[in-house]
Amino acid sequence: MIDLFKAFCTSGDLAYEGAFIAKIKYERFIEKANSEDYKTEIVKSSKRLCIISCSGYFKDEVVETMTVYLMMNVSGKQVKEPEAVGNQGSLWRSFSKQEIADFSHSVGDTNSIHLSDNPVVQGMFLLKELCTETQAKEIEVKFTYPVYGDNPVYLKREGNTIEGFSNDFLCFQAESK
Repeated sequence: MIDLFKAFCTSGDLAYEGAFIAKIKYERFIEKANSEDYKTEIVKSSKRLCIISCSGYFKDEVVETMTVYLMMNVSGKQVKEPEAVGNQGSLWRSFSKQEIADFSHSVGDTNSIHLSDNPVVQGMFLLKELCTETQAKEIEVKFTYPVYGDNPVYLKREGNTIEGFSNDFLCFQAESK
């Protein structure tokens, strides 16, 4: 999974400074592969939305794939603050600023929102941790509000749905299979 993230982050065609992940979908088709080749493809690109697919292959067979929906050019737009709903569910974890910086460096993610004094936890980092938590081979995560470093994250589960809360806001909703 980490190598897939590296392939995505270091693809020369992508420039997503200031963008944020609105949705990310991950699927694993083969449990283990010795060595994967990666292909990143821009599926759609506009001023507001960029959809990127990144897949890992072993001997021409798809091992894993990730589709990322990026909201572009958000730094110049006033975003309406969602209504606070309170933290719900059980305490899951918090992501230290050092963990966020280390993850950025390990996958080659240079987006400054992850490397600031008040860093945003990477969507891919949250995805990775949710995959570990659920043991899901397929998961889709929709992000509605940022999770910031050093802030506790709470999970509320109902069936295959997981909601993540932090700072009294619903930050993400995940569906796993």
